[in-house]
Amino acid sequence: MGRTDQHSTLDPNGNNGAGRQLAVIGATGEYSRAETSLHVHPDVTVVKSSEGFGWSDLYAAVTDERPHLAIRRAIPDIWFASTLTGIELRRTVGEEQHHAVLSSDLVTITPAGMAVRDEIAVPVNAVHVFLRGDLMQEVADDLFARHRSDRAIIPAFAIEDRALYFLLHAIRVSLDDPPRSNLLKAEFLSRAMAAHVLQIHSTDGVVRNRVPDRLGSNQFRAVVDYIEANLSSEISVNELAAITGLSREQFFRRFRASLGMTPYRYVMMVRIEQAKAYLADPKLEIVSIALMCGFSNQSHFGAVFRRFTGKSPAGYRRSIA
Repeated sequence: MGRTDQHSTLDPNGNNGAGRQLAVIGATGEYSRAETSLHVHPDVTVVKSSEGFGWSDLYAAVTDERPHLAIRRAIPDIWFASTLTGIELRRTVGEEQHHAVLSSDLVTITPAGMAVRDEIAVPVNAVHVFLRGDLMQEVADDLFARHRSDRAIIPAFAIEDRALYFLLHAIRVSLDDPPRSNLLKAEFLSRAMAAHVLQIHSTDGVVRNRVPDRLGSNQFRAVVDYIEANLSSEISVNELAAITGLSREQFFRRFRASLGMTPYRYVMMVRIEQAKAYLADPKLEIVSIALMCGFSNQSHFGAVFRRFTGKSPAGYRRSIA
């Protein structure tokens, strides 16, 4: 088992190995199976998937597969696969071939722009996760904030990566969670997976100093007003980008240049500041404050509040009483 010598590069113009420009967020909704390279036919059954959950940055599916041959088309996103039962797999990428009988604790990474031919010799249950290329670019910008670094994602055939394995299976478990909580978990897990892959399974490209454009004053005001008016609801980068008329990648860079933080962190910061104001009213229950500030439950609210303030909501309320 080993890695191939091909790479998929995240480049500064938003293009990847599949030759498609990163999606314009205003037109991006739920990540559907039709956008992936998941091969579904009579020998492959999707047991459960994220279809219908509203996940925009990743698609996940658990499959029940009989022996078959699958031609996986090149896509502009990254595909991760791990089995629940072990597998005998023969993979062909260009002129390179891999063949192994694999245990259930290994992960295969197929970067954007890579077409593969897979021959599965025994029945298998598997988990498949696809991460959007533009999410990878956002996280790359966040990880390498001071300089722009092109990142080449390294393909991997049946590697042992315990952190990545557990992230994949955490996403699988999320498929059984209630819709509101699994939407939140999917956002966290997709970014955690992207960060891990960029740090462990990518190579440095050419580093360029850059001074990104900032949001215009009207754009910035519109975004801030929208966030403040919708704190109790889910707020996505897609929505915020659409307000400004920018692509998701453009918006993310300009927002970070304007405020020195990501849109996600800013939304959390505004929610915590609003929560502080509510906590000053002893008649409001903490669980009600959590929901009014857009948190899925009191536990999540408490964890984020402690991360930002160093205190629990109840502890903060006592400190200002």
